[in-house]
Amino acid sequence: MSHGFFVLPCRLMLPSEQRERLERLCRARGLDISDVASEIVLAYLDELPDSDLAEPRPADVGPTLHEQLRQHQRELRRLRTSQQQLGPAAPAWLANYINDIEREIASLWQQTRDNGEAG
Repeated sequence: MSHGFFVLPCRLMLPSEQRERLERLCRARGLDISDVASEIVLAYLDELPDSDLAEPRPADVGPTLHEQLRQHQRELRRLRTSQQQLGPAAPAWLANYINDIEREIASLWQQTRDNGEAG
């Protein structure tokens, strides 16, 4: 979705009476169940004080430059091996992908030099 919204797939577990009420509410509003369920959750969360919530999770730290570099080098070795095994039958996109990986590796090397990191 857009505008800061995201899709959260889930299963609603409702007794049959509540399911019927939800379906009637959807028909009355002319909305899908997902839209009505989103409205209900939004209203509930708006009423909930922050003190009832857990602390936010710390931001996930992605792989370091060196880890990214190692991953790309492994991928490059794998792709080159495939290209060599296929020989002239290797698809053109494979050569393009190898070039992309090589450029990414060069960029990562440059970033490590710019950051003063030792390899």
